[in-house]
Amino acid sequence: MKRILAAYVLIAVVTGFMFLRFTDYSFGTSKKNIPLHSEIFKAGDGYGYQIELEDKVLIKQEYIPILEGKRPFTTAQDAERTAHKVISKILKKESPILTISELKELQIPEFNQY
Repeated sequence: MKRILAAYVLIAVVTGFMFLRFTDYSFGTSKKNIPLHSEIFKAGDGYGYQIELEDKVLIKQEYIPILEGKRPFTTAQDAERTAHKVISKILKKESPILTISELKELQIPEFNQY
C-alpha cells in the first residue's frame, strides 16, 4: 500500500514538473508574458518612438538620444531599431539608456559620422 502511494506521489511530482517545463508558467514574471511593445510615430520632419507596457507609456522618445539638439530619427526604421534595443535592455533588466557605441551598432546615421 505504501509503495502504491509513493508511486502516485512520484508520478504527480514528475507530471507537475513536466507541466511547468512545457508551459509558459513560471514563478515570478516571465519575459514572454510581459506585454511590452513599441510604437513609431511622426515627430516633426522625422520619427520618434514610445515604449509601452500594456496601455501605459513608459518611454516617449521624440528625438535621437544623446545627440545635441532636438533632432528626430531620419527614418521610421532607425526609430524602430532603437526602440527594439531599448526593449531588449529592459527585458535584460538593464538601464534603458543607450550609449554612443550602441547607437553606432544600430547604424543610426548621425552616430556613424564620429
